[in-house]
Amino acid sequence: MVRSERKIKKYEIILCILVLAVIAAGLLLPETGNLVLLDELCNAAVIWIACIFVIMRILRNRTALSFSGKAVGAAAVIVCMAAALWFSKDIVPDLAAGPQTAILTDIQLSGTQAHTGIFSHHYYLLGIDLQGEKIRVEISGQDYERLETAGSVLIEYYPNTKRAVNYQKSFCSCISVKNQAAECLRSLRLMEGKHLLSEKIRLLSRSRCIV
Repeated sequence: MVRSERKIKKYEIILCILVLAVIAAGLLLPETGNLVLLDELCNAAVIWIACIFVIMRILRNRTALSFSGKAVGAAAVIVCMAAALWFSKDIVPDLAAGPQTAILTDIQLSGTQAHTGIFSHHYYLLGIDLQGEKIRVEISGQDYERLETAGSVLIEYYPNTKRAVNYQKSFCSCISVKNQAAECLRSLRLMEGKHLLSEKIRLLSRSRCIV
């Protein structure tokens, strides 16, 4: 009895090496900083490589499939392409537009632990910007500890992928102090102007009375 053994194709080895390399790179990249979009690209690349592998397997075996098998294969190809595009849809606009800045108040921090266990703990920052819109971004564990006592934060982030690039604690409070000081200065100048005007009117009235 002859047992047929399937040989591993060269492209399968290449795809497996790429998947391992991308996963390793994603684990080494920081969760906050200038390379957060590269981390998102690594996550999307894993999905793309898996979809390419499935599509290539379907295309190689399409001649041996029945009509119903070809229909299922075509549906699988469409699902793979849709999944790959879905996981990449937020990266492209963030690459094109770049990061945005916002001042957040009412800061709330949260952490989630997925059922997969290791490498699944994520931390998030939630705040309200000056327009009253809620913004939620992913941060690192170290940022989670640093921001526990923050009353307000100036944050630089990517709005579509919801990844934080940089932040500065208590920036908003400094801004409010400066605004209050400027408002007080304007009020003092206005009061001084009104006082000078009333003094001029009084002197003018007195001069008319003398005449």
